[in-house]
Amino acid sequence: MRDEALRLLTQSQVAGSSWRRLGPEVVPVLAALSEDPSVPDAQRLRAVTALALVEVPQAGQTLQAMMEDPRRPADVRTRAAAALGQCLGFEAVTALRARLEDRDVRIREAVARALGRLGGQRVREALEERLPLEDVPQVREALQQGLTLAEP
Repeated sequence: MRDEALRLLTQSQVAGSSWRRLGPEVVPVLAALSEDPSVPDAQRLRAVTALALVEVPQAGQTLQAMMEDPRRPADVRTRAAAALGQCLGFEAVTALRARLEDRDVRIREAVARALGRLGGQRVREALEERLPLEDVPQVREALQQGLTLAEP
């Protein structure tokens, strides 16, 4: 399974059907590859993105755990935030919203963008609520962009 996942991760784009074909067993493999320092960075990050394409409940749980774990590298956590929104859709709003207060600026920025892509009234309220509390210009800009993307 690991060899097949690594083979797919060497490709810049892989159809979701290729990941779904591997089934739920690929979830822990992808999670392990995302943390493996011997795996090139591009493949590690593709492993995180691929989790959103597996379409099994464990994938969403794994992505949420990755995003919430402050010990993980910021690039993995930010990629997990984007993938979580893609994987769970509106079900991800609560988990993403909680990370708008993350200590890491990069995570707050990624979460604001992920929420904006989801859109909807709940997202708009979350972004509007956070905007006056945010001091960091790049995060404020991401919040504004998220509001622009979110439906009124």
